[in-house]
Amino acid sequence: MALDYMRKGASRFFGVILIGLLVVSFAVWGIADIFTGYGSATLVKVGDTEVSRDDYLQVQREVLQSMSNQAGRTLTLQEAREQGLDAQVLERLVGGAALDTHAADLGLGITEDKLLEEIMQDPGLQDSSGNFNGAMLQQYLAQMGMSEQTFLDMQRERNKRRQILATIGQTVATPNLLIDALDTYNNQTRTLRYVLVPESAVDASPEPTETELKSFYENNQAAFTQPEYRTIGVLAVTPETVKDQVEITEDELKDEYEANKAQYDTPEKRHVYQISFANEEDAKQAYEAIEGGKEFLEVAKDGGMKEQDVDLGVLTRTGMVDPVLAETAFSLEEGKVSEPVTGKLGAIALLKVTNIIPGEESEFEKVKPEIEKEILADRAENAILDMHDKIEDERASGATLEEVAEKLDLPYEEVEKVDVQGRTASGVDKELPQKEKLLEGAFASDVGVENDPVDARDEGFVWFDVLDVTPQRVRPFEEVKTEVGRMWRQDDRQKRLAEYTSKLVDELKSGETTLGDIAEEHDEDVVTTQPLKRSGMALNVLPQAVAQAFSLPEKGYGSAEAGVQGSRILFQVEDVMAPKELDGPARAELERQLKLFVSDDILSQYFGALQDRYQVTVNQEAINRLTGAEQQ
Repeated sequence: MALDYMRKGASRFFGVILIGLLVVSFAVWGIADIFTGYGSATLVKVGDTEVSRDDYLQVQREVLQSMSNQAGRTLTLQEAREQGLDAQVLERLVGGAALDTHAADLGLGITEDKLLEEIMQDPGLQDSSGNFNGAMLQQYLAQMGMSEQTFLDMQRERNKRRQILATIGQTVATPNLLIDALDTYNNQTRTLRYVLVPESAVDASPEPTETELKSFYENNQAAFTQPEYRTIGVLAVTPETVKDQVEITEDELKDEYEANKAQYDTPEKRHVYQISFANEEDAKQAYEAIEGGKEFLEVAKDGGMKEQDVDLGVLTRTGMVDPVLAETAFSLEEGKVSEPVTGKLGAIALLKVTNIIPGEESEFEKVKPEIEKEILADRAENAILDMHDKIEDERASGATLEEVAEKLDLPYEEVEKVDVQGRTASGVDKELPQKEKLLEGAFASDVGVENDPVDARDEGFVWFDVLDVTPQRVRPFEEVKTEVGRMWRQDDRQKRLAEYTSKLVDELKSGETTLGDIAEEHDEDVVTTQPLKRSGMALNVLPQAVAQAFSLPEKGYGSAEAGVQGSRILFQVEDVMAPKELDGPARAELERQLKLFVSDDILSQYFGALQDRYQVTVNQEAINRLTGAEQQ
């Protein structure tokens, strides 16, 4: 075999094999628009490149393994499909086939010697001495169910793809003007002065006419549409359900408590403040100033820090990242300031502690139910699986869930008319086991359909039947007339409040009035915010107001909805502050990010061009047969 030569360099197992495919999103292909069923063994075709059943299964295995690695456990096919496995496989196949077609048109290739050299130089296949590890490759091939020749073909194919992507995605140096512009966009801050204008600033709305009500009703029918409701029969088998079948002794509970007592105790908490310094000399000078009577926060402000910069909040000992600083903080007397201390991570700091909240040792009897629940969850698995089999046997015989529950003495609940969020017609939010998955399954099913149970893992299984469906409907005008009137009056008053504040903005711009005058008229205060970035918010200053503020010049005025229901704010852009000059590492990181953005944009345009050049067809019928989707 071609890989016999490489086996000679193998020494010992080390590292993990890294087989990446593509870093580009193939959403540009518009997968949903290219499905066809043309009845051949080919699953996907892009130009002259065809994707076979084996190609599909190979990529499916790779994507499933990648998803499992991200999840930290082995996912089943069904679980992976629920998380988008099939779409990811199809995107990779279509994108890869497009690259292969273009590579063939360009006449790209790689020699056998170069291919073997490239594989042997893969860091993921080398031991600690830098020698190729053939044993690791063989293990990977066995795990993936792949032959050496298939592996070589795959590497040859991916090399051609990398040649294209590395060339097209390569970006030149990013202009400083662009770096500075992005830094300004991200980090420029603006301080606002604002006045809250309450809804009472305008008169209450008059009674609407019948014509106005009906017009409002017709234009806002979504607000008066009753959602679809479903009545669901639910049978849940949880550790608590099979509790009588699991023996847990008092001694076992006490042993578990003694072995893990610390996790049941309430730890001491302290409000910690920390000022960090660049060097020990500055820290010593600050400490001496505090010893001389200067306030801790005053020292922080002298160093250009705000209170929120030094206030770490109320923490437990383990809540502090640096164990050395934690030890110091939790040995201080309340109100005292530590001498300069160098943390394990190199930080030089002064620490101050206020509000010491003592810890509390737990009592066995108080935490006994919690311990019992934890042990029960570990031991109930077999009993739950036995009950699962009994329920499935009864269902196979034609019994309803209610009949199964009665026969096996299990809890059964009929949940009357809930919407897809689990709310009743009166707005009550129903408590349901595995609520999200249960409702998702119930609203995808129908009356009379036997459904698979929801697998709640450590929490057992939940079976459900759809007993009744109440279709969505637009409630008649007469039924909601009172509600329509209330909403009309609210909407009308908000429109008039917006007109009123818009007029005030014009008066502010012309100098006819000031924010102070408006505040006095409405018995409100003029409030100044902290410096805000584009993504920031403040009390009563919502994202809509911040976005508007960043479109205005310094000293410009605006108005927007406030955080108080029904109110608006009038604001002025008090200060526009440029970001601090970027240091070397920060500028390099921003340049790296910009290169990625530019590269991604170029590659997206590239794949868009491939879409225009090559015809893409997907044999959905063949894929459904292969994946079993046609049986679902």
